[in-house]
Amino acid sequence: MTKQLRMNDGMRIVLPGTWVRIPLEDPDETQAFVKRLVKRQTGVADRLARIRRETAQDLLRSARDAVQVGVHTYFMSLEILPGVPFPSAMLFLDDGWPEASKPALEQGDVAAALSTGYGPIEVAEARFGPFARRWEVERSTIGQEEMMTLRLEYVVPYPDRSRVLMVRANVPNIPHPEPFGLLFNEIIDSITFPEPRDAEPEVASAAEPATV
Repeated sequence: MTKQLRMNDGMRIVLPGTWVRIPLEDPDETQAFVKRLVKRQTGVADRLARIRRETAQDLLRSARDAVQVGVHTYFMSLEILPGVPFPSAMLFLDDGWPEASKPALEQGDVAAALSTGYGPIEVAEARFGPFARRWEVERSTIGQEEMMTLRLEYVVPYPDRSRVLMVRANVPNIPHPEPFGLLFNEIIDSITFPEPRDAEPEVASAAEPATV
């Protein structure tokens, strides 16, 4: 079960399971969306009022932090399969190339531009060309069970090499990181960029967020 979703500036991405896009353009819209989402996910029982309030506050804080660092697209996962929760988040922002990358870029070597500009990082090939990834695993113990949180950061060059798309993913409470790392590699590989236009494109607003 996958769905292609629209991102910023006409980009698209294929995500498995059920995801929602948290709107970031307007704080009032963000707050209203988060309240509807939390109510839908937790129900309206009085005994859950505190959970609803704290969950909404956490999401709003996360959205505000995302806006402050330039995030333009914020996806949050609800399920990986029907009835199977998958609490994950993906944040997307645009960034310029580091100065250290520019000599390799001038020679047309994008893989070298990634490895020289971003320090210790894995460089791999996708349909759209080279991209880079770094990751870390945070371990914790819940009862007798060890759980892990996987944090991923991707650097995806735009097709015209003018800038890069930074993608940050967070996957908490997983038993093993490897399958999820491979899953997110496939997600990144699914990104499609809009076709270049001969004329200067008009400024268009981002796609509407999923309604809840």
